Amino acid sequence: MVTDILRRLVLGKKEKFIFKGYNDGLINFNNIDKDIGIYIHIPFCKTICPYCPYNKVLYKKDKAKEYKNALLKELILYKDKLADKSINSIYIGGGTPTLLVDELTEVIEYIKEKFNFNKDIGIEIYPTEVNNKLLKKLKKIGITLISLGVQTFDNDKLKFLGRDYTKKDIEKSIKLIKEYDFKCLDVDIMTNIPGQAINDIEYDLKKAYSYDIDQISIYPLIVFPMTNMDRVIKEKKLTRFNEFKEKKILNIIDKISNKYGYKRNSVWTYGKNDDIRYTSVTRESFIGIGAGASSLFRNFFYLNTFNLEEYIKIVNKDKLPINIVNVMSEKEKMIFWLFWRCYDGVIDKERFRKLFNKDMEKEFKLLFLTMKLFNIAKWKDSKVILTNWGRYIYHYIEKQYSIHYLNKVWERSMKEPWIDKLTL
Repeated sequence: MVTDILRRLVLGKKEKFIFKGYNDGLINFNNIDKDIGIYIHIPFCKTICPYCPYNKVLYKKDKAKEYKNALLKELILYKDKLADKSINSIYIGGGTPTLLVDELTEVIEYIKEKFNFNKDIGIEIYPTEVNNKLLKKLKKIGITLISLGVQTFDNDKLKFLGRDYTKKDIEKSIKLIKEYDFKCLDVDIMTNIPGQAINDIEYDLKKAYSYDIDQISIYPLIVFPMTNMDRVIKEKKLTRFNEFKEKKILNIIDKISNKYGYKRNSVWTYGKNDDIRYTSVTRESFIGIGAGASSLFRNFFYLNTFNLEEYIKIVNKDKLPINIVNVMSEKEKMIFWLFWRCYDGVIDKERFRKLFNKDMEKEFKLLFLTMKLFNIAKWKDSKVILTNWGRYIYHYIEKQYSIHYLNKVWERSMKEPWIDKLTL
């Protein structure tokens, strides 16, 4: 409902968004941006968390080796397409990427050798994976940014979330990572876990900040309808915070973060240094490598097949593993860009003009008029900056987008390796 209204309000469009099954010629790879990021998806996990909506499978050592070879083959397929491009970042997510640290060593070395890259590399880490041996390997291959998936320091809540570690394990892992002096240590904290009280969130936040980390990503648990968590909450009739409480929590998070010297640098992240951030989701353009990875450049947004076997099979035939493609109109591309700039909390009018050769306030008169009238944003020079109220509005819209759009795309992609057509 909300997503439909916004689509009509902003785009003036009643038609659905359409993803088409990939075929040669559908994507113009000559249009890849000169500066572009790479995202590598590692779907392997030792256990499956009940709330996780991402593409994942249980870890098997023999499959890990096959998968590494497939990643290298996909990179080879992109080598000529990216020959004259500058790779501005590498982010590795999952899954639990460090389960394949030895395999990733070969993948990273290949990128450094064959592509124009000398920037930061970020990776997600699961707390029980942290040890001296792993951290030495990560340092050696050039990892500079770490995101540690803590979620909460509450042992009971950790158990409910399916996380097989304790508060003590978390504390040990944070202290050890800090000894290795990475550029940025980001800690993930989750709010609105069933049964969680506001003082529990305050404790988690203060506890994380007590370790003098570089960045915190603190976000609400979004329960995707396709996950086991959705079923458990409904069957047990578990309660969670309503929208009004979530707004209150966002204000509390803001106050505590400011008190500890952390500045908000996106809707869900706070940091001490704006120049060094773990920010995998807000790249303007990127190529996704791996099963279930997505890619974005110019007006093309596409997803690889989620199916591990099909992914390996097709790259072994020297074909890109692309499943579905959304070819955006210019207006849709503008909205996509604006959506993720709102996540950052700042929209740069001059950057918009440079990208699209248009005045964004003239292009989206109703949108920016609404933002002014309802105090969703403030204007400062060439920047439009979201207010706290505006960040909450974005948070609500992003949640609706996840539940109604992403859930449909990911659920279908997990069931069908190759999709002919998908409408949203």
